[in-house]
Amino acid sequence: MMIAAAEAPPRREAPREPAAASGRDAMLAAIDALEAGLTPVLAGGLAIIRDNPGKTPQQWSIRDGDGAVVVAFGLIDRTFFWTWDGGVSNHYTKVGETMTRVITDELRRFGHLR
Repeated sequence: MMIAAAEAPPRREAPREPAAASGRDAMLAAIDALEAGLTPVLAGGLAIIRDNPGKTPQQWSIRDGDGAVVVAFGLIDRTFFWTWDGGVSNHYTKVGETMTRVITDELRRFGHLR
């Protein structure tokens, strides 16, 4: 006669955030990091503005003193985007470091960073 081993009680794990929410949070953190890195080095008269608080797509822009957009960037459907020409040509990536590198390098190249 065989005796079954006692079953271990079920493991109780802390509830996890849905992957989509944690992924979105990480992407917003990448935009926060871009903003924090650029703000102190933007050339005089340039500022980072949140274009549409509470709406989608979530978008920010760097504007000059007259309000003209130098670059707009943001997050749509877990994809980073940016445009230098008012949306005529758009650029996309899933990788925050790529967005940060391209925007920073182009701002530097065109003299928008100190």
